[in-house]
Amino acid sequence: MKLKSRFQAPKSSISLPIVTIALAAAIFAVDATTDLEIAAAVLYVAVVLMSVRFCSRRGVVFVAVGCMALTVSAFYVTRTGDLQTGLINTAISLLAVALTTFLSLKIESARTIAKTLTEANQLRDALIGSVSHELRTPLASILGGVSVLAETPTVAKDPRLASLAKGIRDEAMRLNNDIQNLLDAARITSKGLQSRRDWTDPKDIIDAAIERISLRYPSHRIDLNLAADLPLVDVDPVLIEQALGQIIANAAKYSPAESTIYVGALAENQQLIISVRDEGLGLTADEKRKLPERFFRGQRHIGKISGSGLGMWIANIFIMSSGGKLEALSPGEGLGTTIRIVLPISLHIDDAETISQEN
Repeated sequence: MKLKSRFQAPKSSISLPIVTIALAAAIFAVDATTDLEIAAAVLYVAVVLMSVRFCSRRGVVFVAVGCMALTVSAFYVTRTGDLQTGLINTAISLLAVALTTFLSLKIESARTIAKTLTEANQLRDALIGSVSHELRTPLASILGGVSVLAETPTVAKDPRLASLAKGIRDEAMRLNNDIQNLLDAARITSKGLQSRRDWTDPKDIIDAAIERISLRYPSHRIDLNLAADLPLVDVDPVLIEQALGQIIANAAKYSPAESTIYVGALAENQQLIISVRDEGLGLTADEKRKLPERFFRGQRHIGKISGSGLGMWIANIFIMSSGGKLEALSPGEGLGTTIRIVLPISLHIDDAETISQEN
């Protein structure tokens, strides 16, 4: 998008230009008929600032030049005192007007650019959301059709057809996940994220996430280890399940096929900790620090492993919406990664129990 070289200040009523002109004339009269020297001339700064409200960039410059001309004119009209002092005061006044004009134009330009960028971001998010929604319907049909096709006896018995059907299904699932990330990103940035919390069994969240991701990465083995006394947590189950699914998918993406992904959960220090550990590429110190950032991708993975850099950012936002945090741990490159979801455990009193206590 090409930015305009000029900015146009908000339109004002006719009274503001009149007041500005009157103020400039009054300052000139005071400066030319009194010995206030710099005290009067510096007030031209107010004239410049007022002109920004209703003039274009070129108009503000003309106003500033006019104020500087009035300052010089007043100096020649009132040359009754010390010449050197008069020159110094006039120079200071001119410098003040010039600096004010320069800074005012810079500030207004920055405001214009910021407004343009905001509008561009809103347009981008709206476009992403619209395109993504339009793609979801045909993609769902493709995914459903190829899944049924892959299970037919004729295709299953032919290794070549089975491999082709599996490839189409895998790519369709990957594209569906990318579209979901775009939709989630657009929702977060444009409308804001609204968390709908409910008391939820963590086991239900973990089972749902594993079931969904296992379809995308059937070659990975998932080792599940859940503590027996997991408490209910007050979270948005849909968002936490999506965040956990994204973390497990990342673990599969950045670890060798046929490797094991370890998923565990336990309650510790009034916190529920869900951990996902892989045997993959690990994280450098820089990657560990920047992992939750939007669009971040490690330099060693660019061009080798597909991705948008949105997944972990979205997961982090989803987790934070339920009052939790995301932690990344790794001994180093090639030594695997552990991602932890840490959620607060709040005191939960069953409604029936509360009623019985009141009676």
